[in-house]
Amino acid sequence: TEAFAEGATDGGVTLAWGAHTIIGSMPIVLCGTPEQKQKYIPRLATGEWTAGLGLTEPGSDSDAAGSMETRAEKKGDRYVLNGSKMFITNGPIGDVFVVMAVTDKKKGAMGVSVFIVEKDFKGFSVGKKLNKMGMRTSTTSELIFEDMEVPAENLLTKENSGFVRVGRATLEWERTVLVASAIGSIQYLLDQSVKYAKNRVQFGEPIVRFQAIQDKIARARMRLDAARLLLYKSAVKKDRGESAPIESSIAKVYATEAMIDVTYDMGQIHGGYCFIHEYPIERSYRDARLGTLGGGTSEVMRSIIAANI
Repeated sequence: TEAFAEGATDGGVTLAWGAHTIIGSMPIVLCGTPEQKQKYIPRLATGEWTAGLGLTEPGSDSDAAGSMETRAEKKGDRYVLNGSKMFITNGPIGDVFVVMAVTDKKKGAMGVSVFIVEKDFKGFSVGKKLNKMGMRTSTTSELIFEDMEVPAENLLTKENSGFVRVGRATLEWERTVLVASAIGSIQYLLDQSVKYAKNRVQFGEPIVRFQAIQDKIARARMRLDAARLLLYKSAVKKDRGESAPIESSIAKVYATEAMIDVTYDMGQIHGGYCFIHEYPIERSYRDARLGTLGGGTSEVMRSIIAANI
């Protein structure tokens, strides 16, 4: 993901890819039955189908499980879902969505179940494409469920265990991937800014020789290396199959906030050109803002860190 983000040079492309592979496909890989994996994973892996995750709702964001309004009611050999999901990456183009819904309101987060939903299911519809500030190459919309019928065999793990088993594991992976994406973007911005500073001449010499510019470059490299080490610490635990709530949260807060700081500093190196559409730094300004919001806000990440110490 880090190399993908660096090479793609466009945060929206990386976001769409991550939503498909990590939060859309990974839950089926980690928790799906053999039959579910056989049906969905081959087409998701080849790109024939595009996936996404339906968790956030219009009235809930940080308290996704506690204030969830989407309901799922068992009727015979199927579940009937009613509700909606908001800010869904790949919403307008997705074929398959992992959707969370309440099956037992009294149990709170323990009463949330997860379903594999196909776009052709009766009662499923997609809201209008949202006009975002940044990450514009990734499509985002609302998903609407009106008496949507989902076959019982599309229940992912057991009823009332979805958020605990699927949600938390998926969100830790999502945060780890978001960190990798931020690191790749920081690396790209740093490389481009150093190149620009070496070629930009002011007062008779390249601006890279000015101490004020060197300070910004040095700070960007320090943040980059620190974020990368935090990422690897989290990723090692995830690769071992271990939970990493503290590690993934620390890495996400640091890397995404570093991305905003580095984007600002690299913009200062570019001067007025950072305000011009033709320069990638302008898009990076807009793209960077999502990092401290998506996958859990920085404030929520700090709460998770404190709660697990």
